[in-house]
Amino acid sequence: MIFHWAPDPVAFSIEAIHLHVYWYGILFAAGFILGYFIVRGMCRRKGYPLEKLDALLFFLFLGTLVGARLAHVIFYQPGYYLEHPLEIIQIWRGGLASHGGTVGAFLGFFYFCWKNREFSPLWLLDHIASAVALVACFIRLGNFMNSEIVGVPTGGDFGIVFDRLGSEPLHPVQLYESFSYLSVGIVVHLLYRLGMGTRPGFLFGVFFSWTFLSRMLLEVFKSSQAEYEQSLNNWISQYVSLPFTVSVGMLLSIPFVMAGLGFMIYGLTHRDDDFEKPLPAAAGDGAWAGECLKDAPSGSEDGAVGADGAELTRNDELNGGAGTREGGDQRQG
Repeated sequence: MIFHWAPDPVAFSIEAIHLHVYWYGILFAAGFILGYFIVRGMCRRKGYPLEKLDALLFFLFLGTLVGARLAHVIFYQPGYYLEHPLEIIQIWRGGLASHGGTVGAFLGFFYFCWKNREFSPLWLLDHIASAVALVACFIRLGNFMNSEIVGVPTGGDFGIVFDRLGSEPLHPVQLYESFSYLSVGIVVHLLYRLGMGTRPGFLFGVFFSWTFLSRMLLEVFKSSQAEYEQSLNNWISQYVSLPFTVSVGMLLSIPFVMAGLGFMIYGLTHRDDDFEKPLPAAAGDGAWAGECLKDAPSGSEDGAVGADGAELTRNDELNGGAGTREGGDQRQG
């Protein structure tokens, strides 16, 4: 079945100030906003300070935007931007690369964690994975609305005719990628529900390796994006004959897939049953103290007994877990 697709990439305009708002920008921003509220809910349950999440969103958004633009300039159209350097900052004209956006987001993320040491980087990575998958899904829908990053001709009686580009049915590779990213977000959530949240880094590793492995595989259906890809394949053909065209996107995805596998291996070899537990401040002092006291032996009505036999008074436990033992040393809960 063949569908024709020719939407106006401009969602609406404000003629008085010559402002044109594109569907791509709306979907890009919507993905970040929805992802922000997903992460906010998770951090609330964990007990992290919610007022600092605005800074996290800012650094992720800025890093993604700057990294994606620079990667497009460097890896996809370096010749063009060497001749037109002033256009590098004109991001409204298009040209963002997801690999660079990922690197930029990582830099923003780790800068945030460096400035806010109370956040666990691995916990955050595991819990932003499904939100980032949603962002990536929305971005590819934005590409679809723009009729950009299209696929190669299907060579049959199926596909989508992007009327703004021609009359030949093409693979809607933007939708393939969007579905793949949505799928990995759902899988990560299901794995979390199945108890894999106690494996630090594993959920993020699944997301990272799945996302970029699917990107590599779907590059086969994608039209050439880099201006030098033909020269690259001519050079590769001197050494090995491949049944497909090697794209820049494929090559850039390899280290990301390897990094994802590294996170998965780390998670599978490290288990932390406290990784998903709320922080003591989130549960409340009374709730935390109740956990401390519930295992007190019968006969010790007024206090819990430590491992070395020293009695800890109930008042000590309620004061944050720092109790004075016989002998003068202190216990930190």
